[in-house]
Amino acid sequence: MTIVQVDHWLRLAALAPSPLNTQPWRFRVTPAAIELFGDPARALPVADPDGRERTIACGCALLNLRAAGAAAGCEEQVALLPDPAREGLLARAVLAEGPPDAALAALAPAIERRWTTRRALRAEPLPPGLLPALAAEAAAEGAELLPLEGRAARQLFADLCAEADRLQHHDPAWRHEVARWIHPGRANDGLPASRLGGRALRFLVDRFDFGGTSASRDEVYILHAPAVLLLASPGDEPRDWLRAGQALERILLRAALDGIQAGYLQQPLQVPDLRERVAAAFCPRRWPQVCLRLGRPVEDPPPRRRRPVAEFVEFAPA
Repeated sequence: MTIVQVDHWLRLAALAPSPLNTQPWRFRVTPAAIELFGDPARALPVADPDGRERTIACGCALLNLRAAGAAAGCEEQVALLPDPAREGLLARAVLAEGPPDAALAALAPAIERRWTTRRALRAEPLPPGLLPALAAEAAAEGAELLPLEGRAARQLFADLCAEADRLQHHDPAWRHEVARWIHPGRANDGLPASRLGGRALRFLVDRFDFGGTSASRDEVYILHAPAVLLLASPGDEPRDWLRAGQALERILLRAALDGIQAGYLQQPLQVPDLRERVAAAFCPRRWPQVCLRLGRPVEDPPPRRRRPVAEFVEFAPA
């Protein structure tokens, strides 16, 4: 590994999605490996008190790192949670010259094409064969991708999402947490916001309950999206979350190769009681980790908000 290679790989790793674009990862580069840590300073203690979604985001970043290394002709050796005595250490990756994973290498060109949409999706069907391909990508990381098919299933999920929207927006602590990640004066992280409108948006989100408005919007999104998919795992421990994150990123990258992007519907998975109801209705004996809608966005991608590598990478002395 050269410094230039590693810098490039980590820049691509950090293009992963994360809740509220918090980018909750840190990397430590040693002469032998690249270590991935969660960053507690970028936690969401109200919406994500156990760090599940933060760990999933770190899993997404890990998959990008693996794909970038494979595209450079490197063989990978990845250990999840390799040292429980080291707090926050999620994974250790060794990328060395050798036969690369061809399937991962094929996904690497999509890393810079993938982005998150927060608006409606075009009423166009997904490309033929895409959903089975996405399910295979999830299975490669030990997760299962379940489409929510039919009006009744979509309406049930929309009702659960509406209940979560109202509960969360009614909570001042939740509103304050979201508002904290609206940064009108910054362009490196957080939610998109202009300098002029951002301050007003931050104030409104912090002070007013828009649960009913969000519920109505999300119902339209759920009922009319070309696809609504639930990503589930067999367990619900940090190792499962890391695997789910890698499965999610494989799905997103494979979709992005066809110009398909995702919007997220995590609200009912952030409320414990509602998450149990989602599991009972759609994936018994499995744990729902991510719900997303897929399609072609109606808008162009917004400017990318990412921190410079120096902010989240530490190079250990040789």
